[in-house]
Amino acid sequence: MNLVNIAKHLLYLPEREFSNEGSRTSADEIVASEQLFEVLKSFKDSRFSELDVYQTLDFDDEYDETTDKEEGTDEEESLDDTDDFDENQQQNIYNHFTLEEMEEIVEWVDQHPNYKFTTIKHRFQKVKHPIYITRFREYIRKNGTRFEKLEKIKQFMWDEFYVKRAVEKEAVHDTDLELFAIQKARELKWDNFIVSESFLTRFKKKNRISSRRYNKIITRASSIRKVCTLEGI
Repeated sequence: MNLVNIAKHLLYLPEREFSNEGSRTSADEIVASEQLFEVLKSFKDSRFSELDVYQTLDFDDEYDETTDKEEGTDEEESLDDTDDFDENQQQNIYNHFTLEEMEEIVEWVDQHPNYKFTTIKHRFQKVKHPIYITRFREYIRKNGTRFEKLEKIKQFMWDEFYVKRAVEKEAVHDTDLELFAIQKARELKWDNFIVSESFLTRFKKKNRISSRRYNKIITRASSIRKVCTLEGI
């Protein structure tokens, strides 16, 4: 391929698409052009090129959990305070929360031990009283086998994700995370385990995983074949 012809047409495209504003070239623009030139050189001696655009889940180094920045320092509140709590509400708790919801709430509370109850209540509006947390812990303890299996599934998902992205450099999607979870659940004899959208969302948020888009140029070098004749044989 003729790189000069490619560069000329590449210049024509932005001039046609955008106004040709005369301005001094900045340092950032020079760096960008040098990077583009390196890409352009990859087309030399190639007969076929394509742009592979793909999305993958990746480690989010700039993760900012803004919703978790509320401070709980205004007053002391105990999550074990049982004053003014009607014990008849205990069964009502179990009727309005799934085990997965209880696990999510307790996990979040344990991650933020200094947060006051008003902050917890604001985040989880169905939690009406501090003793709810105590009841959740009791219920989870009685169903510990399920909880332990869930933790093993999450750990397996993370291990597989890390290997795929950090070691093998492969693209990973939500469907892959779902397959990892189901694979481990089957291994643990949890045949009716279902990967919900909320489960995946919480897993990605906890492990700071986000979706990113990548562009990759694929070129194939032209083969140079020698022509042989039968003359002189």
